[in-house]
Amino acid sequence: MNMLGGAFGAELARVENFPYREGETCAYVNSGRAALECILLSLPRRPARAFVPRFTCDTILQPFARLGIPVLRYEIQGNLFAEVRPILPESVDENDLLLLTNYFGMSDPQHLRALAEQHPGICVVDAATALFAPPVADVPCFYSLRKFAGVPDGGVAVAPFPLKLPEQEDRSAYAAVALWQRIEVGAVASLPEFDALEARLNTAPRRMSPLTRALLGSIDWERIACRRCENYAALHTRLAPVNRFSLPPVPPSAPFCYPLLSGIPGLRDELVDAHIALPLFWPEVIRDTQAESPANYLSRALLPLPIDQRYTAEEICARMGKL
Repeated sequence: MNMLGGAFGAELARVENFPYREGETCAYVNSGRAALECILLSLPRRPARAFVPRFTCDTILQPFARLGIPVLRYEIQGNLFAEVRPILPESVDENDLLLLTNYFGMSDPQHLRALAEQHPGICVVDAATALFAPPVADVPCFYSLRKFAGVPDGGVAVAPFPLKLPEQEDRSAYAAVALWQRIEVGAVASLPEFDALEARLNTAPRRMSPLTRALLGSIDWERIACRRCENYAALHTRLAPVNRFSLPPVPPSAPFCYPLLSGIPGLRDELVDAHIALPLFWPEVIRDTQAESPANYLSRALLPLPIDQRYTAEEICARMGKL
């Protein structure tokens, strides 16, 4: 029982509009990879193998390794967001799990559903960069909070079957210093704290920390979704003529970024010099694949332009310079 009175803690608003309600088939855990592991542990039957796209972050492999599920990597063809096609061997059967990725919240949900229906085994959707994309009907999926808002931990698993929760609960108050450092000393100076925050999640899954639960209810997620869509629309109006990706003017859900594939030489360096953060998705893909592979090309050429809720469309477009 909490004490009545005493010292004050941080005072947080109570907005309570997070889109996923915790329950038997919706688990709150401490990271996206923990959410995936939660799903894997709750499957009606254990998969013999898992097929995972080459074009994805290697952290996604941790749950499979921890559970001893062999992983085979696959390349993709076609439009990354509208009609992407996994290149799978003919030997795939009902004992194999297929991991499909909703890239940046821009993937067509009907196409993901069609791919899941075509696969003879179970599918799981990786929505770690697609927080605002509703779950594909009857397909388990998992989300990551830290890519969309300032929280020290957080993942969500959603499935059409009951989910088994981790036994331990996370504690993130000390790790949350990275969030306060970001405010006081800026993005560059706080990088070591954020690296430490990321490293602490490379452990067995835990339930979401009480601090993140409190922050979850204090964030206006509807405002975040609206701002991201507004910023996406502004960049799309400006950049669609030079974007090799064929993107819709209205995204299927509030996106993680505006994905630009321009082919303009030196553009990444110019944007970085303009103090625009452009993470590489993903360095290990470049390291581990042949230069001519689709995943390698996407990792080198994709520019994930930030569109998050901290900025207005005017501020973002102004920073783009001559683009």
